[in-house]
Parts: sequence; structure tokens; C-alpha cells
Amino acid sequence: MPAFYLSITLLLYLVALCFDGASMSDGHHMPALQMLLYGPWGVPFGLSQWFANPLLALAILAHRRFRRLALLLGLCALYLAATSLGIDRLPDNQSYEFHDLTGLAAGFYVWMAAMLVFCLGQGWYCLKARQAADMPGWNWADVTLIAALAVTLYAATQMPSLRFEPSRVLMPPEQPQTL
Repeated sequence: MPAFYLSITLLLYLVALCFDGASMSDGHHMPALQMLLYGPWGVPFGLSQWFANPLLALAILAHRRFRRLALLLGLCALYLAATSLGIDRLPDNQSYEFHDLTGLAAGFYVWMAAMLVFCLGQGWYCLKARQAADMPGWNWADVTLIAALAVTLYAATQMPSLRFEPSRVLMPPEQPQTL
């Protein structure tokens, strides 16, 4: 496994945000970037798969000093992400109605590939490295990709097409009043 497994992981993660994450009924879709930004709002609906993202981030941060813990966190992230295969319905950001999930899109699979690459690379180095100094450190590509990810997330919070009002999803629809 090359020493650039962190760079490959970060690149795949960034590329995943460029695609749709899910396809839904009636032609609706959900961009992977929107899923990343508003994933925590799925918790009230029993959707905890979003927590694979912070687990992967912690694993990446701990990859050198706590290499076995980082591998465990990466495997937990991969498991949580894999549970996404059981999701049946998702809300969209246009009508705020729940739609049946017809399939997971390219963004989801590239996201999973990023986690798999991290786990494989970290596992290989856990077997090979005798001490933390033997683990690959940060390089310029890693720092550049992390900066690009931060800029992407900031820009996404400013995009009107990705706006999402959680209160519209959490509130029941208004009932028509009749006399």
C-alpha cells in the first residue's frame, strides 16, 4: 500500500461530494454535499449513518500517533456507512417531503471507497510499522486536500440550491381548516 493512502482517501472524499449521493422516487435526488451538510438532521428519523464522517475525520487525525485506534475508528466509519444500504426514505430540500429511495448514487460509492482505502492503508501500516515514526506523516497534498474540503464546505453553506430548513421537515404539515 503506498504511503499516499491518506491523500487518496481525502481525494476520493472530495470527489464524492461532486456527485449525487442518493436517487429518490419521482426523479428527485440528493447531492452528496447536501447529505454531508445536513446529515445530523437525520438523527430524529433514526438515520445515524452521517456519523461515519466525524469518525473518519478522527481516524485520519489519529492515524499516526494512535494507529490501531485510527484503524478501529475507520472500520466503525465503514460499518456505519454500509448501514446506509438499509435506508428506505429521505426528504428532499425542495418540497421537504419524504421520497422513497430508489438507489444510492455515485457519491455514496466513492464515499465508501474513501473509507475502504483508509482502512486498507491503515491496516497495512499497522502490520508494518513498529512505532509511530514508521507511519506516514502529513504531506503537502494532504494539507491541500483538507483546505479544498474546507473551502468546498464553506461554499456549500452559501449555495441557495443546497439550503435546507430542518423545521419544515420536523413540523407536521398544516391541516386545512374547515368550518
